[in-house]
Amino acid sequence: MRKRLTAIGYVLVLSIFILFSSSLCEADTEEQDREIKLADKVSKQVEKQWDRVTDPVRVARVTMILSRLTPFTERDLPFEVRLVEEKRPNAFALPGGRIYMTTGMLEFCRSDDEVASILAHELVHTDRKHGMIQSSRNQRLTLGALAVIIATGGSGAAPILANLAQVAIMNSYSKDLEREADSEGLNILTQSGYEPAGAVTVMERLQEEEMKRPYVDPGIYADHPKTKDRVRSLEDIIREKGWPLERKKALRLLRVQTSEEGGFILLSIDGKSLWRAPEVEGAAELMNKAAGSLDKYLQMETSPYDISIQEIHGQKALRVGLGVIVYEKDLLPGMPSLEEFRENILLSLNRARMIHPVADYNR
Repeated sequence: MRKRLTAIGYVLVLSIFILFSSSLCEADTEEQDREIKLADKVSKQVEKQWDRVTDPVRVARVTMILSRLTPFTERDLPFEVRLVEEKRPNAFALPGGRIYMTTGMLEFCRSDDEVASILAHELVHTDRKHGMIQSSRNQRLTLGALAVIIATGGSGAAPILANLAQVAIMNSYSKDLEREADSEGLNILTQSGYEPAGAVTVMERLQEEEMKRPYVDPGIYADHPKTKDRVRSLEDIIREKGWPLERKKALRLLRVQTSEEGGFILLSIDGKSLWRAPEVEGAAELMNKAAGSLDKYLQMETSPYDISIQEIHGQKALRVGLGVIVYEKDLLPGMPSLEEFRENILLSLNRARMIHPVADYNR
């Protein structure tokens, strides 16, 4: 009898669990449907203000980048990114998985790594319901009440809807929500194979843009974190995680390459030749080895003092950071000296930093 009751008990527990899980799934589906309806309503306002971009090349680019990020979200939403015509760089997320990016932001980004960092940040906002949370705080309503009022068009829906749109478009999130979007956005960025430095470099340039604009009283959004603080926070997170902070990859700067021209093998950085060797036996191997070492060890963060000529095991050598680029004994007849090579590397580093001057490279 006891065994029979136990078996019946198992069946009852299993049945209750299935019913409970089913009801939760139905509730989640209803909530998701409400979020998507909210996105549709706010989208109508957005697309009255800005024209959507239909250029297949640009649309395909941002869609492809987003598709690499979405597998690492918490919720299974119909994630989508829409481009709109607007010169000012901006991106924002609506409830239900919809993200908008302006053409100004797409052009502002120097690489796919930077575009991915912007999309990952906004992805967290919509995945974690940040727009709804911030709007509910502003309106002093629960998330459920807020969703029902807007979705059903009940009393006060229009001003609440306007507030939700303002939160999204103005990125008016409080510090805790922005920090979560920054931190989790970095996780998504690295999991999907993009450079975490992209999040830092794009924010550094946005900080520079922010400095050019006149100060505006933040009003109720005074709790919104400053861009400078967010840059520092992103750097700290990257270092705490042990990830490399290599700005040059995200900025597409300090790119080292070799080429052949007029009987010489040239070593160039960002298209400017800085060292050469006559096309003789062993020259190609020497130049390619030096180029590989230079590409590895020369970073935007490299101190000029770390580009030096030293005695290593009794041999004079050009060193960058922790790596030896070339020994003097390996130079071929007719090649410039190590001193000239060093000076040209310093000039290349200085040119790159002038393109991206706002970073605190000594931090």
